[in-house]
Amino acid sequence: MYVERLAWNPEMELMSEEKMRRLQWEKLKKMLEYVYEKSPFYRKKFDEAGIKPADIKNFDDFATKVPLTTKEELRDLQAQGYPFGTNLCCNYEDVVLVTASTGTTGKPTYTGVTQRDYQMWKECVKRTFWLAGMRPTDVYLHALALSTWISGYALIDSARELGATLVPVGVPVMAERLLMIAMDTKANAIACTPSYAEHLAERVRQILNRDPRELGFRKMCCGGEPGAGIPAVKKRIEEIWGCDLRDVMGTPEMIPADWVECRFKQGMHFVAREYCLNELVDPDTKAPMDLADGAEGSLVYTSLEKECAPLIRFEVGDRIKVFTSPCECGYPGIRISVIGRIDDMLKVKGVKTWPSAVKDVLSQMMPDVTGIFQIVLSEKPEAFAVRGPVRLRVEYGTSVTQEQLPGLKSRIADRIRTALVWSPDEVELVPEGTLPRAEMKARYIVIEPQEKK
Repeated sequence: MYVERLAWNPEMELMSEEKMRRLQWEKLKKMLEYVYEKSPFYRKKFDEAGIKPADIKNFDDFATKVPLTTKEELRDLQAQGYPFGTNLCCNYEDVVLVTASTGTTGKPTYTGVTQRDYQMWKECVKRTFWLAGMRPTDVYLHALALSTWISGYALIDSARELGATLVPVGVPVMAERLLMIAMDTKANAIACTPSYAEHLAERVRQILNRDPRELGFRKMCCGGEPGAGIPAVKKRIEEIWGCDLRDVMGTPEMIPADWVECRFKQGMHFVAREYCLNELVDPDTKAPMDLADGAEGSLVYTSLEKECAPLIRFEVGDRIKVFTSPCECGYPGIRISVIGRIDDMLKVKGVKTWPSAVKDVLSQMMPDVTGIFQIVLSEKPEAFAVRGPVRLRVEYGTSVTQEQLPGLKSRIADRIRTALVWSPDEVELVPEGTLPRAEMKARYIVIEPQEKK
């Protein structure tokens, strides 16, 4: 029997903010000394900035004097010597696991962990699963990626150590096989991307001719892309499956899962305060911002306890909104919601927008549309700015007749214009089932060069 409690590790997770801040500072001082001694990459960055670890006397010094680390820098330094370049701070033989990012912009960036690091990863994931509602009595089906992806082994091992019955299927896999295994094992909990949750529901109807609710998934963790944090999308997935859906987030370069919604679903809690320091910076100027209620900016992470290739002031690439008001559940610290990946941001006619915002608008128009869409550009944006026309390709629902299509086009354009302050140059409607379904991360932006006349 397990003891029901708010947190997996109450002593650390529920520590007061004041006491945690002191612990973070002690760990930060040691980490700065560690990377300056062990990492040629950070020693060079610090020297070029004219600072030594001893110059950092407080958190303000840290935020204003220590330079940010960017994804581009990680790619550059790793290209000079895969898999970790000049940021490897331990002996390679002490690395027990190497994981990789998706590599959507080229060759993947790699993350490694020592045995101690891996224990830290699992501790964070167990905290995430617990706050998300998973318990030792659950049967957990893993429908995120396996292999070298960060969402693989750490989540599987953590679910098993938490005490749940583990069913490690992974994706991509044939939906027929996954559904067979889910029914045979009587799985009631699942982790996947939100787009896969919607795709799998379609496959249940097509393959089994059954209501997805009949499969018995009652607990669902969705991450890897925006979606589970969008109210209309969350409501739709919960209604389709008859489940309790929690938004979950991790960072490929840092920790597999460390942000998660509690049962009140008012933003994601941070479960790794003693392992990772959070900051907020202005996405454009990179100036530090206060983690104040309602603040929106770019998330920055610093490793506080990692042996293999720790990252200092790493700009994650997520634009977030911060909530500081106390949560009803009693879990301490800030909460966040993700507005979108900064890399996915588009400037359409001078207006900043994210695919997640478009998805939010379209999700409120179901069942006239399926919620599956593509933003079609004629050329790759430069500095996020879109040149040329913007076409919005949207699937319409089976209940929409041909006579209703012109009116639906107009309504979509009007909704986008009202909510996002820009309007697509063209709305293209395609029948349900036309656009590809994502087993991993959904791809919302496609480039289709126009033919020259």
